[in-house]
Amino acid sequence: MKNTLFTILLLISLSAFSQKKEKETIIYGDQLTEEEIYDIQTDGWMILKYKEQDLLMNFSNEDYLLWFKINCKQSETEPSFLIEFTNNYRDGNRGGIDFASSKKDNYKKIVFLIDGKSFENPFKNYDENHFIAFKNFLKEAKTLSIEFYDNEFNIETEKDELVLNRVIDFKLKNSELLDVLTDCE
Repeated sequence: MKNTLFTILLLISLSAFSQKKEKETIIYGDQLTEEEIYDIQTDGWMILKYKEQDLLMNFSNEDYLLWFKINCKQSETEPSFLIEFTNNYRDGNRGGIDFASSKKDNYKKIVFLIDGKSFENPFKNYDENHFIAFKNFLKEAKTLSIEFYDNEFNIETEKDELVLNRVIDFKLKNSELLDVLTDCE
């Protein structure tokens, strides 16, 4: 009798923990306005359920929102990323506007650093083995920093040189979500 009661209590506890964890890692976007989505702040990865899609996102930066398409339900899809402004950026009217992506080359160079270790840009010239290493390192890390470089003409050397434009940091809590199959279309 004691074993049965213990087993029932254990199952109830595990179910409650599982439901709590789901509430902490899933956002139901259909219940929010677009403005509310661009105001979300979390400590890491989240799954946004929106218009019948599951999307892997990171809301941990106050000014930028990161979309990662790295574990796609559509297996033929190459990984990609998109960074958008949030409603907190400067004047508050830029929420949803694209800042950078793997599809656009609006910066001369983009470098991904995981806890300070450089992976260059694992989305450019996609190499499956390099990307797997990047993804595995991401699962164990605390911070993802993305550096954006522009070309600038140096008068002294009379050459174009890479100049750092900005660095954007994201926290990496809920790394188990990197293994969840998501929509990438």
